[in-house]
Amino acid sequence: MPVHAAFLKYFSEVVASGSVRTAARRLHVSSSAVNRQILKIEGELGTHLFERRPGGMTLTAAGHVLARHVERTLADAERCHAEIAALGRPRLRPLTIAGQESAIAEFLPPVLVDLHATLPGIGSAFLAAGGDELNALVRDGTADAAIAFDLQGESDLIDTVVRELAVGAIVAPGHPLASRRTVSASDCAAYPLVLPDRSWPLRALLDGMLAGHGTESTVVTSSNSVEFLRSMINQQLGVGFQTPMGLERRLASGELVLVPLREQDAIRQRLCIRVRAGERAEPLERLLVLLQARVAAYADRWG
Repeated sequence: MPVHAAFLKYFSEVVASGSVRTAARRLHVSSSAVNRQILKIEGELGTHLFERRPGGMTLTAAGHVLARHVERTLADAERCHAEIAALGRPRLRPLTIAGQESAIAEFLPPVLVDLHATLPGIGSAFLAAGGDELNALVRDGTADAAIAFDLQGESDLIDTVVRELAVGAIVAPGHPLASRRTVSASDCAAYPLVLPDRSWPLRALLDGMLAGHGTESTVVTSSNSVEFLRSMINQQLGVGFQTPMGLERRLASGELVLVPLREQDAIRQRLCIRVRAGERAEPLERLLVLLQARVAAYADRWG
């Protein structure tokens, strides 16, 4: 504490240890230096701060009053030093990631854990959105990056990562299709369907797949919410279609079953990481490196 008198630290150590000798050893100074400082302040105050006994030094009533003051002063000094030290470091602006709801279940959290480990001073936020809204959030700077499937291209935005993931039929364990190795569009259309609404790019792909078979199908319900669709499928109300993103734990636990579509009916979605064109600050570059590795791992497992 170079901006404070040595007495404060000396006094605090004697209070903590109950011994001038022990305090001096911890402070790497001589016992006489510690004792001299205490005697000097006692002389200035005109009262004893310690009772000197064979078993050690204990505070007097005046000593207790001073001890509280010294404790507050040293604590405030620590905060002051931390604030001054922080002035020399650039403040890291929080990073905001926007994405479809499915990205927050299993995909994104490990990325943010790694980001905070490598850049402890960074903050982060996730905005759930979809479709054109994601482009707008990135374009106006509300979001630094967007994670999404099948986004429409924008001239002032670029995709730093693009990988494809296969779409499968999602059913409850007790559903008649759950034990199949693969299924066709016709197989699925024979049952009620639980589909994403038309705000999802996937819906257009599914409509095209089903129409291509000329099979009459019944859409029992639709939604833009992954959780709602999952719940409806889990209640055995129908067959859904999705990549595994957002359903990872439920597929692993057997709560839901993913059955691959036959090759002739195969649908693949483009998973991309979208940012604004131009130079990017180091924190965002670090985030993109982590996201790229995560996307690659997903594509290797689920592609």
